[in-house]
Amino acid sequence: MDSLVARVSMGLETCDSQVARVPLGQPDVSVILPVYNEQSCIGSTFDAVLDYSRLHPTYQFIFVNDGSNDQTQRILEQRIAGAKTEQIQLCAYPDRGGKGYAVRRGMEIADGDYICFIDGDLAYSLDHLGLLVAKLQHYEMVIGCRGLVPGGDRGLNTTRKVAGKIYNILSKRILNLRFIDMQAGLKGFQKPTARELFSRQALTGFSFDVELIYLAKKLGYAIGEIPAYVSVNHSHKVSKVNLLMDSLKMLGDLFKIRLNDWLGRYE
Repeated sequence: MDSLVARVSMGLETCDSQVARVPLGQPDVSVILPVYNEQSCIGSTFDAVLDYSRLHPTYQFIFVNDGSNDQTQRILEQRIAGAKTEQIQLCAYPDRGGKGYAVRRGMEIADGDYICFIDGDLAYSLDHLGLLVAKLQHYEMVIGCRGLVPGGDRGLNTTRKVAGKIYNILSKRILNLRFIDMQAGLKGFQKPTARELFSRQALTGFSFDVELIYLAKKLGYAIGEIPAYVSVNHSHKVSKVNLLMDSLKMLGDLFKIRLNDWLGRYE
């Protein structure tokens, strides 16, 4: 673990180091948890992951620290060292790359036959993983959908609810997608599908979810949905999203996806 701290202090990425990639037998499921400045909840997240891993010995969990500038990485290093389990790993690098970048880095070292990602603050509980994996028996990609849950947007203020609905309408219109919720941080893939989609991924910010769905549809993959239940605690969490600026950027990303396709960058 000292080598990991040393590499980070020198500004080197550690996702490809021997510390970040602990040798494992082939697990059934790999779960990526992207995190950025989550020191207030990362301890409880880790405890939940550790408990879940003990009940699911064929699951591999990969925390991806996306250049946090708080104590998130230090807490994870200490918890992983104390847990002494090969099921939980850490991928870390010094500069923030965005949520889409973080998930892609986790995908690069995931070993499972099924590869999932879930928000690192556990906005959706780990119990959703069983639903994802069961659905992945029949679909090549599965997405969480808050719209399948009555009151799925509970806890959001009116402005965020309206902004979310408008974004989904624009996503469907601009990209010709039929899904009512494309940005819940809860998605899973069969391994070959994950490799193909993330090899073509171009966006690194919040809109990467929509890009992946667009690519999956373009390539003819079967996409399934499961209900995504937002945790009660998360409903009261202060969002890191700048509603105006991030909404404008995400709208621009929709046109960027269309442009990338038109220019043949997804081929």
